[in-house]
Amino acid sequence: MIYIRRTSAFGDVLWSEPVVRFFLNKNKKVKIITDFPEVFANYPSNNLSYGKKLKNIDKALSLLKKKLGLKPYVIDLNKAYEKRPKIHVLKAYYEAAGINNEPLSYPKLHLTEQEKKNKFDRPYVVLHIDKNRVNYRNAYGIDWEKVVNYIKEKGFKVVQISGTGQAIYGNWIKTTTLRDAIPLIYNCSFFIGIDSGPSHIAASFNKPSIIFFGAVNPAYRHLGSFKGKFMQQPCEYAGCYHEVISGEGQVCKLVGSSGIPICSLHTTEAVIENVNSILVEL
Repeated sequence: MIYIRRTSAFGDVLWSEPVVRFFLNKNKKVKIITDFPEVFANYPSNNLSYGKKLKNIDKALSLLKKKLGLKPYVIDLNKAYEKRPKIHVLKAYYEAAGINNEPLSYPKLHLTEQEKKNKFDRPYVVLHIDKNRVNYRNAYGIDWEKVVNYIKEKGFKVVQISGTGQAIYGNWIKTTTLRDAIPLIYNCSFFIGIDSGPSHIAASFNKPSIIFFGAVNPAYRHLGSFKGKFMQQPCEYAGCYHEVISGEGQVCKLVGSSGIPICSLHTTEAVIENVNSILVEL
């Protein structure tokens, strides 16, 4: 049995899936320790199990094996990329797991036949712009009502996923868990949102996407096969999130933690331009 531990943050747990998949493909039994087992729902393997906490005996045995120079059978991915902030998150996970020469790939999600069914009568776009508590993870300066109306004029329904119900411009669907969001994103025509869990779901389904980045370098979060547009404004401290070893990243050097970082300040016109570029490719 191999234990893989990646507890908090849905997007980070999602990126642990390729590690789980690697060991399952080696016919290993894997137990994932996580707060988000829904990432692995419907997984096509009898060798995968789940848990919320790691038992003390497993922690002790893994530590003993490590001291003896053996591979620990608990692979702890928590803080793996926080310690190596200037590489892709999955590469950091592979290194923590002792996986070498494995190509990076997007996570895989598995749906039931019921989840795969489209519930809407016309094509739709998923919008996710819930406010993040960290200012440089948000998108500022956009007239979302204008953007949503433009998309509607092009014949699409706009489905806005949100757990809070605040700042709603489309048809709100309350997503109490991210498993609620997975079928909605799977069946959408394209996705628009901030850099967060839903955006990684969209990329994993190879959905055309417009994703807003601030201080985070998208090259460390996505792969060359990404389909869509990254929106990120120039800044003299570009990518400063990766300059510190921390789960929170760097406080904006220009406006602090409460102002509007210039890397996150966009225009409505630029968003609509990117919408048009995606529509051309659909």
